[in-house]
Amino acid sequence: MIDLDSLDVESPETVAERLRRALPYKRADELTAAPDCGMKYLPRDVAYGKLEAMVAGAAMVRGEI
Repeated sequence: MIDLDSLDVESPETVAERLRRALPYKRADELTAAPDCGMKYLPRDVAYGKLEAMVAGAAMVRGEI
């Protein structure tokens, strides 16, 4: 859902779209929006922005299902 090789912060809409793409393959209760361990290599403000986008994107999809 988030690209840890990039310092660009994804929008919540991008994260939501990536989650939606997984739904044909996994039930919603089988998906977990979670960062992986690569966040420690990002600047703190970028990591925080990516986490905020991940939470907001997951909330968008949760509201749809």
